[in-house]
Amino acid sequence: MTHRPHHRRLALAAAGLLAGLASPAMAQESPKFELPVTCAVGTDCFVQQLPDMAAGPETADPFCGGATYDGHDGIDIRVRSMRDVAGGVPVVASAPGTVKGGRDAMPDRLASTPEARAAVAKVECGNGVVIDHGNGWETQYCHMRRGSVAVKTGDRVETGTKLGEIGASGMAEFPHVHLSVRRNGEKLDPVTGHAVGSGCVADTTEAATLFAPDAAAVLARSTTAILDLGLSDAAVDYDRLVVEGGPAAPKAGGASSIVWGWFANLRAGDTIAFRMTGPTGEVFYEGSSEPLPGNKAAYSAFAGRKRPLTPGRWTVSIEVIRDGVAAVRGERAIDIAA
Repeated sequence: MTHRPHHRRLALAAAGLLAGLASPAMAQESPKFELPVTCAVGTDCFVQQLPDMAAGPETADPFCGGATYDGHDGIDIRVRSMRDVAGGVPVVASAPGTVKGGRDAMPDRLASTPEARAAVAKVECGNGVVIDHGNGWETQYCHMRRGSVAVKTGDRVETGTKLGEIGASGMAEFPHVHLSVRRNGEKLDPVTGHAVGSGCVADTTEAATLFAPDAAAVLARSTTAILDLGLSDAAVDYDRLVVEGGPAAPKAGGASSIVWGWFANLRAGDTIAFRMTGPTGEVFYEGSSEPLPGNKAAYSAFAGRKRPLTPGRWTVSIEVIRDGVAAVRGERAIDIAA
């Protein structure tokens, strides 16, 4: 029996892209913003991080949780891997307006080393677009795929107009789009309608949300997610997952039978329960990890037995156990060929 967890914290940034500061003015009524993606959130793409509402070095997302990092000023919606980027995942305008500026020439490469991060200093947003919605309101969309930006300065866009595609340009350690909102140059958390860094309000988080109801409902869901799970005959490496996506099911044989999982936004104290059921219906493996010592923005883990896979239909399931109950669960049937 083996169990070897692999994890990695994410430290990401999104900075200004042709932002421009408007002159001070009285607060104006906000547009009702929609999500900047058309993918199915929670199935094909995932809310990875939210704005940091805590002042100083502490962190708190708008729901007073941990789905953020110090100084983060927007919402990150990710796809699983660079393989998904290659398929083209649209980024769309969250509200009507006029394109104020953009960039489209930066390469897509994960900023996972000090050298890669240094190379995008001062252009952390990567490829992106700024939209002027009038009355001092702006939205900014970052990290888009090179060559995908479909609008130019001066273009009029409507809610849902395609702006480009999710990528990994600029300061991105995973492929995603970063959406930020400003009013007269002030950074706002669109979930709460409050200034970024002004404090979380767990009891009335969305009382003054800037999002339309359907978008607000999506963002109110838990950000803890199982990004993917499956079977393997060897260890599954996080660095390969974020580039290549989950491995294909192996053929029968091999040295080991392993169930693997890939997660977003786990919390300190969470445990991961693994289960594998073989082709004849027997429980082939069942076990749990030790409690996590800290929050994990992104995490991968695997467990199993040093026995070869046999042909037939296997079922794998994974649960994230939090405070004694399943916070999230995933299950998949996988056919193993001879």
